[in-house]
Amino acid sequence: MEILKRLFGGPSKAGRAEDPHALIYYVKGNKCSAITRVRIDTYNDLSLDDDGESYIVRKMVVDNVCYGTVEIELNFDANRNEISRHATGGTFVTREEYEAYQAKQAAQAQ
Repeated sequence: MEILKRLFGGPSKAGRAEDPHALIYYVKGNKCSAITRVRIDTYNDLSLDDDGESYIVRKMVVDNVCYGTVEIELNFDANRNEISRHATGGTFVTREEYEAYQAKQAAQAQ
């Protein structure tokens, strides 16, 4: 039965737990202050840096309000632990700020 749930999109035991390989970031763009949730998969999104001992990921984040873009760059050590982050065209914000932004958007839609 579990295989059928996985094949057809029903909830599975594995799907209930958070993905241990995912890192979630929240980015606020400068263009219209929209906040976007960004998921980084530490096993698929990271690339070896030029030194061959650390990892890097670069992503262009586009919000769904005014289509503003933010370029993020994250650096990780050999154990895939974040060592630095940088955003161009926006800033990193907290989960609480993202949730408050989502609540405000939902209230305005009503």
